[in-house]
Amino acid sequence: MDGAADILTLAVQASGLRVASVERMEDLTALRDRWRALEGRDPEGTVFLSWDWLERAFSGNPGRWRVLAVFHGPRLVCVFPLKYRVHWSSSRQEFQSEIEAGGRLLWSEYTGFLCEPAYEDAAIAALAEVLRQRPWVRLSLRYEGSQARAAKFMAAFPGEEYSARRKDYFINKGETDNLICPRVHLPATYEDWLTTGPSKNTRQKIRRFTRRYLESGECTLSHASGDALKADMAALLRLWMRKWAPVKGVETARQVAANYLRILTTASQLGLLYMPVLKRNGQVLGALGHVVDPRMRRVHFIVAGRDESAEGHFIGLLLHAQAIGWAIRQGHEIYDFCHGNEPYKYSFGAQESRVAYFTIRRRALPAPGRSLDPISGKAALGRVLGFVEAEQTREAAAGCRQLLGMMDRPARE
Repeated sequence: MDGAADILTLAVQASGLRVASVERMEDLTALRDRWRALEGRDPEGTVFLSWDWLERAFSGNPGRWRVLAVFHGPRLVCVFPLKYRVHWSSSRQEFQSEIEAGGRLLWSEYTGFLCEPAYEDAAIAALAEVLRQRPWVRLSLRYEGSQARAAKFMAAFPGEEYSARRKDYFINKGETDNLICPRVHLPATYEDWLTTGPSKNTRQKIRRFTRRYLESGECTLSHASGDALKADMAALLRLWMRKWAPVKGVETARQVAANYLRILTTASQLGLLYMPVLKRNGQVLGALGHVVDPRMRRVHFIVAGRDESAEGHFIGLLLHAQAIGWAIRQGHEIYDFCHGNEPYKYSFGAQESRVAYFTIRRRALPAPGRSLDPISGKAALGRVLGFVEAEQTREAAAGCRQLLGMMDRPARE
Protein backbone atom coordinates (compact mmCIF):
# COMPACT_ATOMS: atom_id res chain seq x y z
CA MET A 1 0.00 0.00 0.00
CA ASP A 2 1.13 3.57 -0.73
CA GLY A 3 3.02 5.06 2.19
CA ALA A 4 2.50 2.01 4.40
CA ALA A 5 5.44 -0.26 3.79
CA ASP A 6 5.48 -1.41 7.39
CA ILE A 7 1.96 -2.84 7.24
CA LEU A 8 1.88 -6.60 7.41
CA THR A 9 1.16 -8.06 3.98
CA LEU A 10 0.38 -11.71 3.51
CA ALA A 11 0.21 -13.29 0.07
CA VAL A 12 -2.70 -15.58 -0.69
CA GLN A 13 -1.19 -17.22 -3.72
CA ALA A 14 -4.08 -19.40 -4.83
CA SER A 15 -6.40 -16.47 -5.44
CA GLY A 16 -3.90 -13.84 -6.53
CA LEU A 17 -5.08 -11.61 -3.69
CA ARG A 18 -3.09 -9.83 -1.03
CA VAL A 19 -4.32 -9.30 2.53
CA ALA A 20 -2.96 -6.37 4.52
CA SER A 21 -3.41 -5.91 8.25
CA VAL A 22 -4.15 -2.27 9.08
CA GLU A 23 -3.68 -1.37 12.75
CA ARG A 24 -2.72 2.32 12.89
CA MET A 25 -4.78 5.40 12.16
CA GLU A 26 -2.27 6.78 9.66
CA ASP A 27 -2.53 3.55 7.67
CA LEU A 28 -6.32 3.63 7.87
CA THR A 29 -6.20 7.18 6.51
CA ALA A 30 -4.02 5.99 3.62
CA LEU A 31 -6.86 3.66 2.63
CA ARG A 32 -9.54 6.34 2.65
CA ASP A 33 -9.98 7.02 -1.07
CA ARG A 34 -9.86 3.37 -2.10
CA TRP A 35 -12.21 2.43 0.75
CA ARG A 36 -14.72 5.06 -0.32
CA ALA A 37 -14.50 3.84 -3.90
CA LEU A 38 -15.18 0.29 -2.70
CA GLU A 39 -18.31 1.50 -0.88
CA GLY A 40 -19.74 2.48 -4.24
CA ARG A 41 -19.09 -0.99 -5.68
CA ASP A 42 -20.74 -3.01 -2.90
CA PRO A 43 -24.54 -3.26 -3.23
CA GLU A 44 -24.76 -4.82 0.24
CA GLY A 45 -22.73 -2.18 2.04
CA THR A 46 -24.09 0.07 4.77
CA VAL A 47 -23.14 3.42 6.25
CA PHE A 48 -21.86 1.48 9.27
CA LEU A 49 -19.13 -0.06 7.09
CA SER A 50 -18.13 3.25 5.53
CA TRP A 51 -14.65 4.68 6.07
CA ASP A 52 -16.08 7.82 7.63
CA TRP A 53 -18.10 5.92 10.23
CA LEU A 54 -15.39 3.45 11.18
CA GLU A 55 -12.71 6.13 11.34
CA ARG A 56 -14.76 7.61 14.19
CA ALA A 57 -15.13 4.20 15.81
CA PHE A 58 -11.40 3.45 15.72
CA SER A 59 -9.87 6.87 16.41
CA GLY A 60 -10.51 6.71 20.15
CA ASN A 61 -9.66 3.03 20.58
CA PRO A 62 -5.98 2.37 19.78
CA GLY A 63 -4.94 -1.25 20.13
CA ARG A 64 -8.52 -2.49 20.07
CA TRP A 65 -9.10 -2.76 16.32
CA ARG A 66 -7.67 -4.15 13.13
CA VAL A 67 -8.84 -4.00 9.52
CA LEU A 68 -8.01 -6.82 7.15
CA ALA A 69 -7.88 -5.25 3.69
CA VAL A 70 -7.90 -7.44 0.58
CA PHE A 71 -6.26 -6.22 -2.62
CA HIS A 72 -6.15 -7.43 -6.19
CA GLY A 73 -3.12 -5.60 -7.44
CA PRO A 74 -3.61 -1.97 -6.33
CA ARG A 75 -7.39 -2.39 -6.23
CA LEU A 76 -9.04 -2.65 -2.79
CA VAL A 77 -11.71 -5.34 -3.14
CA CYS A 78 -12.72 -6.19 0.44
CA VAL A 79 -12.35 -4.91 4.01
CA PHE A 80 -13.14 -6.73 7.24
CA PRO A 81 -13.13 -4.46 10.34
CA LEU A 82 -12.37 -6.28 13.60
CA LYS A 83 -12.51 -5.47 17.29
CA TYR A 84 -10.13 -7.19 19.73
CA ARG A 85 -10.79 -7.86 23.38
CA VAL A 86 -8.67 -9.59 26.03
CA HIS A 87 -10.09 -12.54 27.94
CA TRP A 88 -8.42 -14.01 31.01
CA SER A 89 -8.71 -17.79 31.14
CA SER A 90 -8.70 -18.90 34.76
CA SER A 91 -8.35 -22.56 33.80
CA ARG A 92 -5.29 -21.98 31.60
CA GLN A 93 -3.96 -18.98 33.54
CA GLU A 94 -3.41 -16.97 30.38
CA PHE A 95 -4.67 -14.06 28.34
CA GLN A 96 -6.55 -14.89 25.18
CA SER A 97 -7.66 -12.76 22.25
CA GLU A 98 -11.29 -12.73 21.22
CA ILE A 99 -12.45 -11.07 18.01
CA GLU A 100 -15.71 -9.26 17.35
CA ALA A 101 -17.02 -6.90 14.67
CA GLY A 102 -15.00 -3.68 14.54
CA GLY A 103 -18.06 -1.48 14.19
CA ARG A 104 -19.29 -2.51 17.62
CA LEU A 105 -16.72 -0.12 19.07
CA LEU A 106 -19.33 2.47 18.05
CA TRP A 107 -22.35 0.21 18.59
CA SER A 108 -22.95 -0.03 14.85
CA GLU A 109 -26.31 -1.46 13.87
CA TYR A 110 -24.83 -3.58 11.06
CA THR A 111 -21.44 -5.23 10.73
CA GLY A 112 -19.60 -7.60 8.43
CA PHE A 113 -17.68 -7.34 5.20
CA LEU A 114 -17.45 -4.53 2.65
CA CYS A 115 -16.75 -6.42 -0.55
CA GLU A 116 -16.79 -6.06 -4.31
CA PRO A 117 -19.14 -8.83 -5.53
CA ALA A 118 -16.85 -10.11 -8.30
CA TYR A 119 -14.15 -10.88 -5.69
CA GLU A 120 -16.43 -11.99 -2.86
CA ASP A 121 -15.72 -15.73 -2.79
CA ALA A 122 -11.96 -15.44 -3.16
CA ALA A 123 -11.67 -12.48 -0.78
CA ILE A 124 -13.63 -14.13 2.01
CA ALA A 125 -11.58 -17.32 1.61
CA ALA A 126 -8.40 -15.23 1.79
CA LEU A 127 -9.58 -13.49 4.96
CA ALA A 128 -10.32 -16.82 6.61
CA GLU A 129 -6.91 -18.18 5.60
CA VAL A 130 -5.15 -15.22 7.20
CA LEU A 131 -7.22 -15.43 10.37
CA ARG A 132 -6.52 -19.14 10.74
CA GLN A 133 -2.85 -18.21 11.11
CA ARG A 134 -3.43 -15.62 13.83
CA PRO A 135 -3.76 -16.18 17.62
CA TRP A 136 -7.32 -16.04 18.96
CA VAL A 137 -9.74 -18.42 20.66
CA ARG A 138 -13.14 -17.09 19.57
CA LEU A 139 -14.39 -15.02 16.65
CA SER A 140 -17.95 -13.78 17.02
CA LEU A 141 -19.81 -11.59 14.54
CA ARG A 142 -23.21 -10.17 15.43
CA TYR A 143 -25.52 -8.19 13.12
CA GLU A 144 -23.78 -9.24 9.88
CA GLY A 145 -26.23 -7.99 7.30
CA SER A 146 -25.36 -9.50 3.90
CA GLN A 147 -27.28 -12.26 2.21
CA ALA A 148 -24.60 -14.96 2.00
CA ARG A 149 -21.21 -13.74 3.23
CA ALA A 150 -21.52 -15.10 6.76
CA ALA A 151 -22.15 -18.62 5.41
CA LYS A 152 -19.16 -18.40 3.05
CA PHE A 153 -16.91 -17.17 5.83
CA MET A 154 -17.99 -19.89 8.26
CA ALA A 155 -17.51 -22.58 5.61
CA ALA A 156 -13.89 -21.46 5.16
CA PHE A 157 -12.96 -22.79 8.62
CA PRO A 158 -12.46 -26.60 8.47
CA GLY A 159 -14.83 -28.48 10.73
CA GLU A 160 -12.12 -30.75 12.11
CA GLU A 161 -10.26 -27.72 13.49
CA TYR A 162 -13.02 -25.22 14.21
CA SER A 163 -16.53 -25.19 15.60
CA ALA A 164 -18.63 -22.71 13.61
CA ARG A 165 -22.28 -22.21 14.47
CA ARG A 166 -25.05 -19.67 14.13
CA LYS A 167 -26.58 -18.24 17.26
CA ASP A 168 -29.91 -16.79 18.32
CA TYR A 169 -30.16 -13.48 20.14
CA PHE A 170 -33.30 -12.71 22.12
CA ILE A 171 -33.84 -9.77 24.48
CA ASN A 172 -36.65 -8.54 26.74
CA LYS A 173 -36.83 -11.86 28.60
CA GLY A 174 -36.96 -13.81 25.36
CA GLU A 175 -39.85 -11.85 23.86
CA THR A 176 -37.88 -10.03 21.16
CA ASP A 177 -35.77 -11.61 18.41
CA ASN A 178 -33.02 -9.02 18.00
CA LEU A 179 -31.74 -10.55 14.77
CA ILE A 180 -34.94 -9.60 12.93
CA CYS A 181 -34.87 -6.11 11.42
CA PRO A 182 -38.29 -4.88 10.23
CA ARG A 183 -38.04 -2.46 7.30
CA VAL A 184 -40.55 -0.31 5.48
CA HIS A 185 -40.01 -0.16 1.72
CA LEU A 186 -40.90 3.39 0.76
CA PRO A 187 -43.06 4.36 -2.23
CA ALA A 188 -42.86 7.60 -4.20
CA THR A 189 -45.13 9.69 -1.97
CA TYR A 190 -46.18 9.85 1.65
CA GLU A 191 -49.83 9.48 0.65
CA ASP A 192 -48.96 6.29 -1.27
CA TRP A 193 -47.36 4.87 1.86
CA LEU A 194 -50.19 6.00 4.12
CA THR A 195 -52.73 4.37 1.81
CA THR A 196 -50.95 1.05 1.25
CA GLY A 197 -48.43 0.58 4.07
CA PRO A 198 -49.88 0.84 7.57
CA SER A 199 -52.75 -1.22 8.89
CA LYS A 200 -56.18 0.38 8.62
CA ASN A 201 -56.30 1.12 12.32
CA THR A 202 -52.81 2.67 12.27
CA ARG A 203 -53.63 4.74 9.19
CA GLN A 204 -56.74 6.17 10.85
CA LYS A 205 -54.80 7.05 13.99
CA ILE A 206 -52.03 8.75 12.02
CA ARG A 207 -54.53 10.93 10.15
CA ARG A 208 -56.41 11.76 13.33
CA PHE A 209 -53.30 12.52 15.38
CA THR A 210 -51.83 14.64 12.58
CA ARG A 211 -54.95 16.80 12.44
CA ARG A 212 -55.34 17.08 16.20
CA TYR A 213 -51.76 17.68 17.28
CA LEU A 214 -49.82 19.06 14.31
CA GLU A 215 -52.24 20.76 11.96
CA SER A 216 -54.00 22.39 14.90
CA GLY A 217 -50.72 23.85 16.12
CA GLU A 218 -51.01 22.22 19.54
CA CYS A 219 -47.68 20.48 18.96
CA THR A 220 -44.69 21.30 16.79
CA LEU A 221 -42.25 19.03 15.00
CA SER A 222 -38.67 20.24 14.57
CA HIS A 223 -35.13 19.12 13.78
CA ALA A 224 -32.67 21.39 15.56
CA SER A 225 -28.98 22.11 15.08
CA GLY A 226 -26.16 23.55 17.19
CA ASP A 227 -26.81 24.12 20.89
CA ALA A 228 -30.52 23.43 20.44
CA LEU A 229 -29.68 19.99 19.03
CA LYS A 230 -27.56 19.20 22.08
CA ALA A 231 -30.46 20.17 24.31
CA ASP A 232 -32.86 18.00 22.31
CA MET A 233 -30.44 15.04 22.48
CA ALA A 234 -30.24 15.44 26.24
CA ALA A 235 -34.04 15.57 26.46
CA LEU A 236 -34.41 12.44 24.33
CA LEU A 237 -31.99 10.49 26.51
CA ARG A 238 -33.60 11.74 29.73
CA LEU A 239 -36.93 10.41 28.53
CA TRP A 240 -35.27 7.15 27.51
CA MET A 241 -33.64 6.83 30.94
CA ARG A 242 -36.90 7.54 32.69
CA LYS A 243 -38.46 4.53 31.00
CA TRP A 244 -35.57 2.07 30.99
CA ALA A 245 -33.61 2.72 34.19
CA PRO A 246 -36.22 0.88 36.32
CA VAL A 247 -36.06 -2.06 33.89
CA LYS A 248 -32.32 -2.32 33.18
CA GLY A 249 -30.97 -0.84 36.40
CA VAL A 250 -29.62 2.69 36.67
CA GLU A 251 -25.96 1.93 35.97
CA THR A 252 -26.64 -0.27 32.94
CA ALA A 253 -29.12 2.26 31.58
CA ARG A 254 -26.55 5.04 31.94
CA GLN A 255 -23.99 3.03 29.98
CA VAL A 256 -26.47 2.33 27.20
CA ALA A 257 -27.57 5.97 27.12
CA ALA A 258 -23.91 7.01 26.82
CA ASN A 259 -23.54 4.68 23.84
CA TYR A 260 -26.62 6.19 22.22
CA LEU A 261 -25.22 9.66 22.79
CA ARG A 262 -22.00 8.69 21.07
CA ILE A 263 -23.85 7.25 18.08
CA LEU A 264 -26.07 10.32 17.70
CA THR A 265 -23.15 12.70 18.17
CA THR A 266 -21.07 10.86 15.57
CA ALA A 267 -23.96 10.88 13.11
CA SER A 268 -24.43 14.61 13.70
CA GLN A 269 -20.74 15.33 13.12
CA LEU A 270 -20.87 13.40 9.85
CA GLY A 271 -24.06 15.11 8.71
CA LEU A 272 -25.98 11.82 8.98
CA LEU A 273 -28.33 12.55 11.89
CA TYR A 274 -32.07 12.96 11.55
CA MET A 275 -33.74 13.61 14.90
CA PRO A 276 -37.34 14.80 14.79
CA VAL A 277 -38.54 16.28 18.08
CA LEU A 278 -42.18 16.68 19.10
CA LYS A 279 -42.87 19.55 21.49
CA ARG A 280 -45.89 21.07 23.22
CA ASN A 281 -45.60 24.50 24.80
CA GLY A 282 -41.83 24.28 24.38
CA GLN A 283 -41.58 20.99 26.28
CA VAL A 284 -40.20 17.88 24.58
CA LEU A 285 -42.83 15.16 24.39
CA GLY A 286 -40.71 12.76 22.38
CA ALA A 287 -37.89 12.40 19.89
CA LEU A 288 -36.41 9.81 17.56
CA GLY A 289 -32.72 9.42 16.68
CA HIS A 290 -31.85 8.14 13.19
CA VAL A 291 -28.66 7.50 11.24
CA VAL A 292 -29.10 8.32 7.56
CA ASP A 293 -27.38 6.33 4.81
CA PRO A 294 -27.43 8.57 1.72
CA ARG A 295 -25.67 6.08 -0.56
CA MET A 296 -28.00 3.18 0.18
CA ARG A 297 -30.98 5.55 0.60
CA ARG A 298 -31.89 4.22 4.01
CA VAL A 299 -32.93 5.82 7.27
CA HIS A 300 -31.99 3.73 10.32
CA PHE A 301 -34.04 4.24 13.48
CA ILE A 302 -31.71 4.05 16.49
CA VAL A 303 -33.40 5.27 19.68
CA ALA A 304 -36.64 6.80 20.93
CA GLY A 305 -37.53 8.79 24.00
CA ARG A 306 -41.06 9.85 24.88
CA ASP A 307 -43.04 11.20 27.79
CA GLU A 308 -44.84 8.13 29.09
CA SER A 309 -47.13 10.28 31.22
CA ALA A 310 -48.69 12.07 28.24
CA GLU A 311 -52.25 10.97 27.53
CA GLY A 312 -53.40 9.65 24.18
CA HIS A 313 -50.57 7.31 23.13
CA PHE A 314 -49.90 9.49 20.09
CA ILE A 315 -46.23 10.42 20.47
CA GLY A 316 -44.40 7.40 19.07
CA LEU A 317 -46.95 6.80 16.31
CA LEU A 318 -46.87 10.40 15.15
CA LEU A 319 -43.07 10.66 15.29
CA HIS A 320 -42.47 7.50 13.23
CA ALA A 321 -45.12 8.46 10.68
CA GLN A 322 -43.59 11.90 10.25
CA ALA A 323 -40.09 10.39 10.04
CA ILE A 324 -41.28 8.05 7.29
CA GLY A 325 -42.76 11.04 5.48
CA TRP A 326 -39.45 12.91 5.76
CA ALA A 327 -37.54 9.88 4.44
CA ILE A 328 -39.85 9.66 1.43
CA ARG A 329 -39.48 13.37 0.65
CA GLN A 330 -35.69 13.02 0.83
CA GLY A 331 -35.77 10.25 -1.76
CA HIS A 332 -34.88 7.36 0.52
CA GLU A 333 -36.02 3.83 -0.26
CA ILE A 334 -36.07 2.11 3.14
CA TYR A 335 -37.10 3.13 6.64
CA ASP A 336 -35.27 0.65 8.82
CA PHE A 337 -36.54 -0.07 12.34
CA CYS A 338 -33.29 -2.00 12.94
CA HIS A 339 -33.01 -4.73 15.56
CA GLY A 340 -36.00 -6.34 17.18
CA ASN A 341 -39.37 -7.69 16.05
CA GLU A 342 -41.49 -5.61 18.43
CA PRO A 343 -45.11 -5.75 17.23
CA TYR A 344 -45.57 -1.98 16.82
CA LYS A 345 -43.08 -1.91 13.94
CA TYR A 346 -45.31 -4.05 11.74
CA SER A 347 -48.24 -1.65 12.09
CA PHE A 348 -46.30 0.70 9.81
CA GLY A 349 -46.13 -1.91 7.05
CA ALA A 350 -42.64 -3.19 7.87
CA GLN A 351 -41.35 -6.43 6.38
CA GLU A 352 -38.84 -8.69 8.08
CA SER A 353 -35.16 -8.90 7.23
CA ARG A 354 -32.80 -11.11 9.22
CA VAL A 355 -29.16 -10.53 10.10
CA ALA A 356 -26.58 -13.15 11.02
CA TYR A 357 -24.94 -13.90 14.34
CA PHE A 358 -22.27 -16.59 14.41
CA THR A 359 -19.33 -17.76 16.49
CA ILE A 360 -16.21 -19.65 15.44
CA ARG A 361 -14.05 -21.37 18.03
CA ARG A 362 -10.84 -23.35 17.77
CA ARG A 363 -11.36 -26.96 18.78
CA ALA A 364 -7.76 -27.23 20.00
CA LEU A 365 -6.16 -24.17 21.56
CA PRO A 366 -2.59 -23.14 20.69
CA ALA A 367 0.29 -23.95 23.02
CA PRO A 368 0.03 -22.33 26.47
CA GLY A 369 0.58 -18.59 26.32
CA ARG A 370 0.08 -18.33 22.55
CA SER A 371 -3.58 -17.37 22.32
CA LEU A 372 -2.95 -13.63 22.69
CA ASP A 373 -2.52 -11.44 19.64
CA PRO A 374 0.30 -8.88 20.04
CA ILE A 375 -2.16 -6.10 19.19
CA SER A 376 -3.71 -6.71 22.62
CA GLY A 377 -0.45 -6.51 24.54
CA LYS A 378 -1.12 -3.11 26.11
CA ALA A 379 -4.63 -4.11 27.17
CA ALA A 380 -3.24 -7.30 28.72
CA LEU A 381 -0.62 -5.29 30.58
CA GLY A 382 -3.40 -3.17 32.03
CA ARG A 383 -5.09 -6.34 33.24
CA VAL A 384 -1.83 -7.43 34.88
CA LEU A 385 -1.72 -4.13 36.75
CA GLY A 386 -5.26 -4.83 37.89
CA PHE A 387 -4.16 -8.22 39.22
CA VAL A 388 -1.29 -6.56 41.12
CA GLU A 389 -3.56 -3.96 42.66
CA ALA A 390 -6.01 -6.70 43.68
CA GLU A 391 -3.12 -8.73 45.16
CA GLN A 392 -3.83 -11.59 42.78
CA THR A 393 -0.17 -12.51 42.62
CA ARG A 394 -0.63 -15.88 40.88
CA GLU A 395 -2.54 -14.31 37.99
CA ALA A 396 -0.18 -11.31 37.81
CA ALA A 397 2.87 -13.57 37.59
CA ALA A 398 1.27 -15.80 34.94
CA GLY A 399 0.28 -12.76 32.89
CA CYS A 400 3.78 -11.30 33.11
CA ARG A 401 5.36 -14.56 31.99
CA GLN A 402 3.01 -14.70 29.02
CA LEU A 403 3.75 -11.13 27.96
CA LEU A 404 7.50 -11.65 28.34
CA GLY A 405 7.27 -14.79 26.23
CA MET A 406 5.34 -12.92 23.56
CA MET A 407 8.02 -10.22 23.44
CA ASP A 408 10.70 -12.87 22.91
CA ARG A 409 8.91 -14.29 19.86
CA PRO A 410 8.97 -12.70 16.41
CA ALA A 411 6.22 -10.13 16.02
CA ARG A 412 4.70 -12.20 13.19
CA GLU A 413 5.11 -15.94 13.31
